[in-house]
Amino acid sequence: MFIFLILFLGLILRFISLSQSLWLDEATSALVAKMPLTDIFTKFLPGDFHPPLYYLILKLWTSMFGFSEISLRIPSVIFGLGIIYITYLIAKKLFNEKTAILSSILLATSGLAVYYSQEARMYSLAALLVALLVYLFIEKKWIFFSIILVLLGMTDYVSLLILPVFWILGRKDFKKLLLTHVPLILVFGLWSPIFVQQFKSGISITGSSWWQILGTASFKNIALIPIKFILGRISFDNKIFYALVAIFVLVLYFGLLVFNLLRRPLKVRPCKVILGWFVIPILLGIILSFKIPTLSYFRFLFCLPAFYILVAGGIEKLGKYKKIFLYLVVSVNLLCTLYYVITPRFQREDWRAAAKTIGTDTIVLPVASQGEALKYYGKNSQIVYSENFKGGPKEVWLSRYVWQIFDSSDSAGRKLLNLGYNKVLEYNSNGVVFDKYLK
Repeated sequence: MFIFLILFLGLILRFISLSQSLWLDEATSALVAKMPLTDIFTKFLPGDFHPPLYYLILKLWTSMFGFSEISLRIPSVIFGLGIIYITYLIAKKLFNEKTAILSSILLATSGLAVYYSQEARMYSLAALLVALLVYLFIEKKWIFFSIILVLLGMTDYVSLLILPVFWILGRKDFKKLLLTHVPLILVFGLWSPIFVQQFKSGISITGSSWWQILGTASFKNIALIPIKFILGRISFDNKIFYALVAIFVLVLYFGLLVFNLLRRPLKVRPCKVILGWFVIPILLGIILSFKIPTLSYFRFLFCLPAFYILVAGGIEKLGKYKKIFLYLVVSVNLLCTLYYVITPRFQREDWRAAAKTIGTDTIVLPVASQGEALKYYGKNSQIVYSENFKGGPKEVWLSRYVWQIFDSSDSAGRKLLNLGYNKVLEYNSNGVVFDKYLK
């Protein structure tokens, strides 16, 4: 019964600030959901880096419930609550009721879990499907395992790094496990023409600034995975203070994790399953990122439940000190989560406020890939791309959104100056930057 109170707490935390502005990628999700089905497969997906399932779910959802910010994010909220419940079932099956309750509390209050349960993207769905796979693997329900495996393969490529965990730990049932892969192989066979186009599109940006942002192998990207798992999206202006906080929580959480493992020999199967779930995909992601950039912490959200199960197991083994560490860890989670939900600067790019400020003026974009959020907020008719802009309007707004990537030579700004425009204002709305020019 207590699990339902935890789910209710998770729901409340996930509804706070749910109506914040869509950021660029969420707006892309919304615009894709508005496309005709054939256009999704022929015009959008070949240039994207994700399979189609999440977009199809969102298209069905929005056809019934509309395209408001809240409506677009509700599926991810549902997926996020599902992750909490499945994590509870896994921990209860492998350990005990107390560990299950503790791990579900930690996941319900996790700042990172809350953030991506509020995002109209596929990462919360992928994390739920991975958790379901782990549960079905434990229960040896191979038919359902094969179905969920197909759904995962059609949701997120990086999340398939969970598969080696099953191959390593499922040797006794290897033939049955192998058969569960047949539907996935068949579906990928049908999907392969679009996948090849996606791969070519991704490889085409090798060496560019955008390639670096996607998550190449580096010490910073590796370190951010455990730090963001614990602290979520928050940060501090004082980097020394942020580093000290990060060190404190890393010692606290990983100390509990290691203590759990020391008290439970690795020959015990439950620890193998959860430790493999937490460690192996991240290690494979690091190796893969030397060739293909995948090492962004949010791509490994599907490992977060395993992390919290291990931490919960450590707390459960502390005896008379258990309550102290439980209150400490839950307090860290809640403080980080509440700091995020009540502090706008930690939330998403505010394209909604930018669109309102711009009003009916002309908007100049250096490249086409910046326009999705503006289109969502009704500015499509005002957008002119730099290469097509010939002057004319007295007032224009030039997008400076990550211009170091989209327009590293500042060709759009120089063109406006050559056309007789002068910069009069710089506007920043939580990372959405525009320069206003007058002629």
